[in-house]
Amino acid sequence: MRIHSTLIALAGLGVAASAQAEGPDFEKEIWPFVKNSCVKCHQPEHKDERGRTRRPKGDLVVTNKEALMKGGEDGEVIVAGKPEDSPFLQMALLPLDHDDHMPPEGKADQWTDEQKKLMEAWIKAGADFGAWERDPEVDVQGE
Repeated sequence: MRIHSTLIALAGLGVAASAQAEGPDFEKEIWPFVKNSCVKCHQPEHKDERGRTRRPKGDLVVTNKEALMKGGEDGEVIVAGKPEDSPFLQMALLPLDHDDHMPPEGKADQWTDEQKKLMEAWIKAGADFGAWERDPEVDVQGE
């Protein structure tokens, strides 16, 4: 009986460890703050309320998985498994007054320390998007 309980306890630990290894859920934990702080400047080309064509800053679109993993004019912004090599996170970690800090200084939607840690954990765990492919509310390119 004792061996059986130990095996059940160990099996439970294995399930917990594998769930933790998967990292944060992109759609539930990462996308909400990315959408809130990045989409205004990094959505597909579109017409604004005055009819002007707006292009994504730095040629980086974050509203769908394919575009986000492709990166922008400077190349990849997320390197799965390597948060230290992922500019998307590294720019958020720069001092607020640094020219390359994102979102730019003065924007109200700065990432919290907890959000930065979530992004780091997500990238470290392999940058898995799960079932999320795009945000139909803002990814006009996909329609």
